[in-house]
Amino acid sequence: MTAWPLEERVIGQLLRQRAEQDPERPLLHIGSLDQNLGGFNRAVNRMAGLLADLGVGRGTKVALMLPNSPEFLWAWFACAKLGAVYVPINTDYKGDILHYQLAKADVSHLIIDGTWLDRITPIIEALPRLRGVVMRGESELSPHLELPVVPTTAADSFADREPDVTVRYTDPHAISFTSGTTGPSKGVLASNCHVATFALDWIRCVGLTSEDRLHSCLPMFHAIATWLGFLPVLMTGASMVASQRFSASRFWDEVRAADATIVHGIFSMVPILLKQPPRPEDATQPARRFYIGQRNDAFEARFNCRIIEVFGSTETGIVTYTPLDEERRTGSCGRANQDSFEVTLLDDEDNEVPTGTVGEIAVRPRQPFSMLTEYYNMPDESLVAFRNLWFHTGDSARADEDGFLYFVDRKKDAIRRRGENISSFELESTVYRIPQVLECAAVAVASELSEDEVKVCIVRKPGEALSAEDVWAFCEAKMPRFWVPRYVEFLSELPKTANQKIQKYLLRRSDNNGELHDRGERAGSHRRSGVGR
Repeated sequence: MTAWPLEERVIGQLLRQRAEQDPERPLLHIGSLDQNLGGFNRAVNRMAGLLADLGVGRGTKVALMLPNSPEFLWAWFACAKLGAVYVPINTDYKGDILHYQLAKADVSHLIIDGTWLDRITPIIEALPRLRGVVMRGESELSPHLELPVVPTTAADSFADREPDVTVRYTDPHAISFTSGTTGPSKGVLASNCHVATFALDWIRCVGLTSEDRLHSCLPMFHAIATWLGFLPVLMTGASMVASQRFSASRFWDEVRAADATIVHGIFSMVPILLKQPPRPEDATQPARRFYIGQRNDAFEARFNCRIIEVFGSTETGIVTYTPLDEERRTGSCGRANQDSFEVTLLDDEDNEVPTGTVGEIAVRPRQPFSMLTEYYNMPDESLVAFRNLWFHTGDSARADEDGFLYFVDRKKDAIRRRGENISSFELESTVYRIPQVLECAAVAVASELSEDEVKVCIVRKPGEALSAEDVWAFCEAKMPRFWVPRYVEFLSELPKTANQKIQKYLLRRSDNNGELHDRGERAGSHRRSGVGR
């Protein structure tokens, strides 16, 4: 960390320095494009010229609604060099949620793929701050948008000139919306220092070096692909191969084709990849690190690839991890990242809990501007999160005598039944051991008595048969009695955000159109039309 003083943690400045030092170094492969540091910097400068011509400058909020593409990365760094604030938007969004995020973030300029321009026309009158649109590709709707629409290719006519803008590490860099898995999404206002510090901590967690090649199939509107992907690659001199989306059947073939030494993933991808048919070459794929997931010995043995397990969030950065040269503890997400944070566990009155007791993970930065500045335009939520001089993550964990943390649950996802607390995370880990289960999620639903009942939502592995009776029999054999779910619901898929986080609040509803089984208060199973809060 000493190699990166706080005042040098400025995103646009990092690119300029790296391009000057090593312009011919390979940086990015995406689609048919290969781009070195110098070429990438030139493309960014031209994009910055276009955006400046449209009125983008310091503090301007620029939304990016683009697929994984060079244009996304060029626009991101162009904003960084201009001192603008980029706002990545989920490419699945439309209607109310799209309007909500564009309005909440005070967006004045939108860079969008022409494929999705039709999503803007119904809401444009409700976005009075929107002044201009830059479009990737084509759309028949562009002449009818009642706003200036400029193609991204217009950047080609601008000179390769560094913007004459001074940006400091304390300046805002991004508004990144949380996934909204438990309620309305919140815009995390992140400074240049916050994003750069997050990247530096990730470099240490995975051991990224200049010799590495990163493969990422995660969406660029999410922080893993960008803040923990492209930015660390830029910082270290490594290179990145980006694909459009995750495919379980093609994943390892893409990793081999990229000759990638480190791969991006998320928790839900681990069981999905494990349930793919075994192949003789599974253990010979080139990647040595998989970020991020829960440690899984079967996965690591089969694919010869270590899962990197941490606790962190867009708001904080990497809060806990286990250094690569230290022994991991099963079920633990590591110890506190002492270089960047103070970490503690608090009860509901913000008292520290004893060792072994479950509490909420709370965090304080050791360096200024290395965590979120605020939830943008949400002062009440910001005050609640930062109460009593700690940032409250909303996640529960317990710690052992050596300071290793063990994640328990999102506080809002915890289940209380018959006077006992149940970790949905631990319950799901048991259900995942059923061979026919591809994916699952456990949620609390209303009880006729008091507290909660347990519902497990399951996606069967393709071609596999699994009944509710099978699930209950397995659970009775493997779980405490009060864990055994009353309800089992089979679904064709689980509702997720674009970065594959399960949206549990939707699973609590009674209108999921799944195959729902109710075991009842006692023995027996019968079908029921609905259940939920």
